[in-house]
Amino acid sequence: MSNRADSLLRQARLQPDKVALIFEDRNWTYADLLRDVRSRAAGLASAGVRRGQKIGLMLETTPEFILLEYAAFLLGAVVVPMNMHYRGNEIEYLLATCEVEVLVIEGAFTDRLPADLRVRYPALQRIFVQGPGVGSGFDDAARLLGDPGEAPAPAVLADDDLALMLFTSATTGKAKGVMLSLGNLAGNYDRSPEWLGLRPDEVTLLALPLYNTFALNQGINALIVLGATMVLLRRFDAMACLLAIATRRCTFFPAVPTMLQKVFNHPDVATYDLMSLRRITTGGAPVPAAILARVHECASPGTVVITGYGLTEATALNAIHEVRLGADGQLERPKSVGRALPGVSIQIQDENGRELPYGTVGEICIKGSCVMKGYYKLPEMTAEAIRDGWLHTGDLGVMEPDGHFSIVDRKKDLIIRGGQNIYPADIEEALYSHPAVAEAAVIAMPDDVMGEVPKAYVALKHDAVATPEALLAHCRTLLASYKVPTSLQILDELPKGPTGKILRRGLRPEG
Repeated sequence: MSNRADSLLRQARLQPDKVALIFEDRNWTYADLLRDVRSRAAGLASAGVRRGQKIGLMLETTPEFILLEYAAFLLGAVVVPMNMHYRGNEIEYLLATCEVEVLVIEGAFTDRLPADLRVRYPALQRIFVQGPGVGSGFDDAARLLGDPGEAPAPAVLADDDLALMLFTSATTGKAKGVMLSLGNLAGNYDRSPEWLGLRPDEVTLLALPLYNTFALNQGINALIVLGATMVLLRRFDAMACLLAIATRRCTFFPAVPTMLQKVFNHPDVATYDLMSLRRITTGGAPVPAAILARVHECASPGTVVITGYGLTEATALNAIHEVRLGADGQLERPKSVGRALPGVSIQIQDENGRELPYGTVGEICIKGSCVMKGYYKLPEMTAEAIRDGWLHTGDLGVMEPDGHFSIVDRKKDLIIRGGQNIYPADIEEALYSHPAVAEAAVIAMPDDVMGEVPKAYVALKHDAVATPEALLAHCRTLLASYKVPTSLQILDELPKGPTGKILRRGLRPEG
């Protein structure tokens, strides 16, 4: 029996005066953090929030998100982080799908809410507005600042109790609520710092949006489990990251590859002292050799870069791999995302759930305490995703005899050209090897003869020059002829999600 706020209670008791959080011009010690969490827990409790109730947080990347998250944990409520970039129909769909009962929303976002929200979504009982924008029918979030001394005792919960509900469409179709229990989080989130080699003296630079599982795990949770210090940025900005690393002596930087590209290829990177960086974790896309070389050149040859594989339905991290350069300057095991972490089993299976031999492409399937409780109120979809205890990820991969595995591609991104399977990642890897390419993505385009053909999109590095013809010629030297894109378009920048991950769907034509 436990509570997700137990780690914060422990750190406030053991090291109350240690700086936990730095945001803009203000610092919070662990004692400060617990005081402010208890204040909000008292306010939520007085507003009628109770154990098991679902609280949606649609907030900017500020400490208030963290304080309300842990206040909800203290009460035994279920936290539902919400993408702050969602528009009206997306907000409505999430509220309905997850049956959010209390919403805390940034004032700047309230114009996205329909006027008859409560009529259409009767589960939603209270809406608290943070900052300017409080209107009719809304409560001022300032009312959630209660007396810390009146905060209820931490709710005593079982491992199977729901703690976090994340909204995702990662494995199948329409977005849905992923239910994560205390046991899921304790077995995965709480062990991540150890798996990543993090220490209590870390100074984490967090420039990821807080509603994303990457930030929830390797940012907020790792901070509090370790009793470390975090520098929180309101939004990602390459110059702000360089300044924070140099002045705050940050040691740990969780970031997606496009963030690393912008930081370590920044024109002024050489003017900042980045030697304090010990560890970088990344995921969502391969780490190009050129970026790893830049990290070692601009920070330290000893800076460790770790890539991870995981998905929301499997809590967070499922495998990790230290990315290294060989003597020839190329990546060792360039396609590997590592081995399964302790307590996680990973198999490559065929469509009938049979394990495939080494070197054979199949679906990546995961088993262990990390596997979600299921999709909220979607038993059929849950049964489709979890079969015989195995979570079917929708990712295609290959396993090696030593347990290393690689992602070939998403099932839905597979291109079938005249009966030949083409994996966009293979083409993207070839494009990234061209010295002028900063970003690359490949999608399927319909073709009257072949069914589908690959089309490539690239963004060039600053001041680099290359033509589509030259890049296609480069592909021809590295790829089988059927894999070479039939066309290539150069854009200023490729479309990305809030975490900086390139979105192939943003390149697909509508209809």
